[in-house]
This record gives sequence, structure tokens and C-alpha cells, in this order.
Amino acid sequence: MIAELYRSMDDWLVDQNSDIRASEVQGLLAGLMAANIQLRPEEYVARLAEYADLQPGVITQIAEMLETLFGSLHESWTGIGLDFEMLLPEDDELIEERADALGAWCESFLAGLGLSGQLSKDKKLSEDVRQALEDLSEIARIEADGDDESLEKAFADVSEHVRLAALLIATELRGDQNEAPIEPIVH
Repeated sequence: MIAELYRSMDDWLVDQNSDIRASEVQGLLAGLMAANIQLRPEEYVARLAEYADLQPGVITQIAEMLETLFGSLHESWTGIGLDFEMLLPEDDELIEERADALGAWCESFLAGLGLSGQLSKDKKLSEDVRQALEDLSEIARIEADGDDESLEKAFADVSEHVRLAALLIATELRGDQNEAPIEPIVH
């Protein structure tokens, strides 16, 4: 599902002469949702329109794709998160394209966190989350040249690191947002 969604959304963005990639659409959502699991779809669409420099009316053309993306990410992140998949090109695409998309995902994830307003200098973050944020910042500048087996392995390792770093950040920032209030038992 995620591979078809990536290609359809990326093709649509190209048709719109957009400067962003499909990976950035999900990265932005992931960053916003990492800070606030209660994010409403219309809030996200407004942020996406601003981030992608697209008219909100134009975005309605991909409403179904955005609903799928929003729903799957929300479901994944309110659960354990192990089924979380990043929206990236398929493995048969050039390593350079996949690396660019991964870097763009990281950059837009960090932008989503920033736009959420949940990060400030005063925000207490664990050392692990601080390191994860630094890692994502570095990976946002990733470049890949060539096409050998070691690059494929490195890309797979870095992609998994990004996925886990995003989950770690989301888990800490959301705290107990996904926990339902405990109802007292009355006897």
C-alpha cells in the first residue's frame, strides 16, 4: 500500500509543479503528530498547504490519499508503532532518489516538530531524544553516489534508524496523550 501511495502522491506533486516530495508530505504529518496525537486532519491540511506552497483547494484533489496517510499514521502511533512505515520510494528506484527522499523526510519531520510549537529551549527532553533529533538533522543532509551493495545495506540501516528515532521522539513528546483516563471502579 505504502509504495503505491508514494508513487501516486509524488506524481501528483510533480503535476502541481511542487517543490516537495511525497516523503515530505508524510514527514511533516509525522512531525506534527509526534508532538500532538490529537492533531485534526484540517489542521494538517492547512500546514501542508503552507509548507508545500499549494492552494488548500488544490489539495482536495488528493484528499483520499491524505486520509489514508493520516489514518495509518494515527493508528500506528497510537498503538505500539511497530507497523509504522515511512513513505519512501520503492527499493527498485535509484539509491540517489531513495536517499534524497529519506533526507527530505527527516527535514520535513523536523519542520513539523517546529511548526507544532511543542519544542522550545525550556522543553525537557531525554538524552536519547536529543540524540535522535541530532541524528535526524544530520541525516536530512544525506547524499548517496554510486550503486553498490554496501550502499543498499547502509541505506536500509539508516532508514530503520530514522524510523526508530521518529518513534522514540513521538513516544516521548506525546507522553501519555494516547492513554485513556482511568475510570475509578465503583463497587
